[in-house]
Amino acid sequence: MRLFLAIDLPKKTKKELEDQLSEIKLEYPQFNWIPKENFHITLHFFGEVIQAEKLIERLKEQLFDKESFYLYSTNSDLFINAKIIIYLNFRKEKRLLKIEKVVGDKKGFIPHLTFARWRIPSKQQYFVLKKKFEKLAIDISFPVKKLVLFQTIPKGKYPLYKKLASFPLI
Repeated sequence: MRLFLAIDLPKKTKKELEDQLSEIKLEYPQFNWIPKENFHITLHFFGEVIQAEKLIERLKEQLFDKESFYLYSTNSDLFINAKIIIYLNFRKEKRLLKIEKVVGDKKGFIPHLTFARWRIPSKQQYFVLKKKFEKLAIDISFPVKKLVLFQTIPKGKYPLYKKLASFPLI
């Protein structure tokens, strides 16, 4: 099963983000907009895991003494992978950095919230989009009181994210 550790946003925050994206979504209806139910901030992607129980036990040990914190959005941006990924950045929080250090990707994975994807545009389109999304003002903040281990289940256009375990932060 494909697993990842993430911050699941509170329902109220998901709604706030959805509301703040409403105008830009009208401007770019061709984008593949992530449904608000799937909004999350990936901290670490584990990929295919055969023994989820062992991973859950390891995460319990690694996260048992980690403290809760607040996250504040900073800016949106985009990068190119197999498609363009449009995402929201968050202000670096020392407590989050401690969590990243314990479970994080040694390659420097950057936690972010993806809210749209699209085919790779031309160079000119890319720069127009980059400028547009860098200016997009999205303002959300919320307390992070737990981390969640999700399983990705392919299902139609959007995957289903099943919560396998929660890890409370003190």
